[in-house]
Amino acid sequence: MKTNKMICPDCGMEMNHHAEKIDYTASLHEWSATDTLFGGILEEVHSCPACGNIETRRASEV
Repeated sequence: MKTNKMICPDCGMEMNHHAEKIDYTASLHEWSATDTLFGGILEEVHSCPACGNIETRRASEV
């Protein structure tokens, strides 16, 4: 899956895309956004090579 690069909110560097995961707890707060096949919301995990910050975002926000 091709993604747009995420910029670190802490230091402004371009972050590395590491993985995609299903957040099952997000469905408790956003039931309408829940994928019925997975039972959660698909998120991307990014980490900053400069400062080590880790961020996630919904995969559909690309």
